[in-house]
Amino acid sequence: MGMQKKSVGRTGLTAVIGGLALALTGCGGASSGAPAASPSVATDARLAALVPDDIRQAGKMRVATDPTYAPFESMDTDGKTIVGLDPDLATAVGDLLGLKVEFVPTSFDALIPSLAANKVDLAMSSIGDTKEREKTVDFATYYWNGTLLLVGKGNPKALAADQTCGARIGVIRGSLQQTTFLPGQESACTSANKPAPTAEVYQNAPQAELALQSDRIDGVMLDAPPLVDVSKKNPEKFEAVGPLLKNPNPGGVALPKDSKLTAAVNAAINELIRNGTYGSLLSKWNLDAIKIDKSEINGARS
Repeated sequence: MGMQKKSVGRTGLTAVIGGLALALTGCGGASSGAPAASPSVATDARLAALVPDDIRQAGKMRVATDPTYAPFESMDTDGKTIVGLDPDLATAVGDLLGLKVEFVPTSFDALIPSLAANKVDLAMSSIGDTKEREKTVDFATYYWNGTLLLVGKGNPKALAADQTCGARIGVIRGSLQQTTFLPGQESACTSANKPAPTAEVYQNAPQAELALQSDRIDGVMLDAPPLVDVSKKNPEKFEAVGPLLKNPNPGGVALPKDSKLTAAVNAAINELIRNGTYGSLLSKWNLDAIKIDKSEINGARS
């Protein structure tokens, strides 16, 4: 697992976190005001023809998402509307394919099972594409991310994203932080004659952040954009520490294994990249740092 971890050095970390922090100021969720309206997208008959008959006849895509992860997705102030990059991008994909989009709030660990149970047509919620996940679902990639550590103000335990020996670290159930990044530090801790970190598993980021605030854990390991977002909104409580751990794989839309919808979604994302809509949506949510040049089907490297 340690082979999968790449890091940005501590000198470069200041620029990485600083850039993310500046980008995320005033974005990502209900409390920061509404970003500019999303660009409108017309239906593309060529792409719409790729949609499976049953979904075309239904006239909609059912999209599972966990709305607790700003700026990817979160609930707006009305408590009903899901806002963020993922709902905007899903809506643009639906527009290209001639489909309405129905968002289905789903906990992160239930996203992929909901596909197998045919409760939804796709899942879009900052999901990392991995070889293991590709055994049961297919992906159409649309971003590349990294991981940081959220700690209490002043970093009282002097932790780093790659140095969590002996600490209680909150992770989201089913996340790469739970399955890859935190376990990947165990061997280094053992070699240094230090106890391994303890994973405290939560259903969503707000639960983990509350546990950190109440000193039940020492840190929270999350994808960098949501982590920096919460630290910027709560500077009196939290801070983000590195080094930035580059995810070994891109992230993407998850779809049922061998679904014909995968090719349609992949083609739609590539059209949105080509026509500039994708870039506009990343800029709207200040997520330009996660941009990719081309969407792939099953793009996992490991």
